[in-house]
Amino acid sequence: MKKLLCLMIACVMCLGLLAGCDGTTTPNNPDAPIGGNTEGGNPEIGTMFEIALTAPFTGFDPLRTNDSASTYVNAQIYETLYRINPVTGEYDPLLAAELPEFSEDGMTVTVKLREGIKFHDGTDFNSEAVKYTFELIKDPEFGSARASIANSIETMECPDENTIVFHLNYEDGVILAKFAHTNSAIVSPAAQQAQDLMVNPCGTGPYKFVSSISGSNVVLTANEEYWDGAPAIKDVTMTIITEESTAIARMETGEADFMPNLSVEQISRVEGISGVTVDTSDAAQIYYMGLRGTSYVNDVMAEPEFRKALAMCIDKEGYVTYMMEGYASTAYSVLGPKIFGYSAECEEANIDFDMEGAKAILDAHPEWKQEEILFLVPSTPVYQKLGEYFQANMIEAGFNVKYESIDWSAWLTESKAENRFDVTLAAWSNVTRDGTELMEPNFHSTNGAGRIKIPADDAAVIDQYIVDSKTTSDTAIRVENLQGCNEMLQQNAYVQPIYNGTNIFCFNSNYTGVTRDPGGTFYLVDMGYAE
Repeated sequence: MKKLLCLMIACVMCLGLLAGCDGTTTPNNPDAPIGGNTEGGNPEIGTMFEIALTAPFTGFDPLRTNDSASTYVNAQIYETLYRINPVTGEYDPLLAAELPEFSEDGMTVTVKLREGIKFHDGTDFNSEAVKYTFELIKDPEFGSARASIANSIETMECPDENTIVFHLNYEDGVILAKFAHTNSAIVSPAAQQAQDLMVNPCGTGPYKFVSSISGSNVVLTANEEYWDGAPAIKDVTMTIITEESTAIARMETGEADFMPNLSVEQISRVEGISGVTVDTSDAAQIYYMGLRGTSYVNDVMAEPEFRKALAMCIDKEGYVTYMMEGYASTAYSVLGPKIFGYSAECEEANIDFDMEGAKAILDAHPEWKQEEILFLVPSTPVYQKLGEYFQANMIEAGFNVKYESIDWSAWLTESKAENRFDVTLAAWSNVTRDGTELMEPNFHSTNGAGRIKIPADDAAVIDQYIVDSKTTSDTAIRVENLQGCNEMLQQNAYVQPIYNGTNIFCFNSNYTGVTRDPGGTFYLVDMGYAE
């Protein structure tokens, strides 16, 4: 099945504890140095590396969390079978010892595992741990954040401790990408059964969990027995600072060393800070507006022309030009240019900005102007800026908009609830850079997050497109179905794409190797001290 493996690699390349595992936590060390800016140059070995997060993490179980901040933490503690190389785009074996072997029909996948690796609790990493992890992902009662990762897996067998065989129920064109997804990181069966990994994580990764204060911070320390060598940076604290200006102030004073997310309007301020570097990296990320067509606060959202008018009044070009200052590109397709399945034809489904056209639709239906619609916006800096801009657009067009700002953690839950909002803002960083892995977790009626409620008839069509896009290794068929799904979402105004993002971040210049990959994740093990 070399054809399938080559296809999947090509799809990506073309897109460019100290105590945590025993169920206890250790308080922060009040004597630990804060920040990496030390007098006389480079930080001292052992200096605490301070990371400022502007959005809160929700937990430390990689199978049950899918928000960016939680992934930032979990990517240091846990590991997947494969990792997408941030430079080459190829799949590098991580916990796997080599690339998988496929049967001729693509229905059997054999993965050889690295030997001698242990979880942070001292138990062995082996094929049974991999099998256990994917059984959890498959179990509907477990509550996996990305159950779709295991949809194609029918059964698994472990012929020996270092070999696992996956028997599939369909030829999965993105199985290797799924093995590299952060939501398929391998967990310790013993730890998962003995403790709540959401608060006491335990993986095989280069960093161990030390302690956490809910809603405040998490402390990690280097795994000195890490199978690939101990990391250069020894101690790390990630602190939640939701006010971006406060986080930047900590960069100024040296109390913070790294901000993974920096908004455009703060770039010039940070560029003026001595010893701090502002940098960017390519992102496979899209920001979009979701418009519910059912399970709405206001029944008028069921009217396609009403949703179309909402989409028409969104001046995304203006937002990108005046607010993003070149650090993003306007999105005319749900499938972005860095995602497998995209072509220029996708952009033909775009509903163009037309303020006068939106006003004309409302003028033809004057009763619609009286209908209050609820615009639910997460309270993080990026979303607030987007929300305020587009609320002004909607009001200008004549819509009666109620704006509600909601805490990020609350939004993650409440945005899935029935009858909670009419319109919201969301984003997706595509870890696998594959279109199916964008469409299914966001828009499939049963396998997806369930935020954008779509009427049954249209949902059935979208679901079929998604299924047909993943049950073959034929590139042409996959692309055809992904583009069909894209067209349904846009032409029916369930999704209005806004912009394709760029990773913008800043860090203490005394460190090196600091970056974010296209999926938005950073890896502390890649970082070190500048000479």
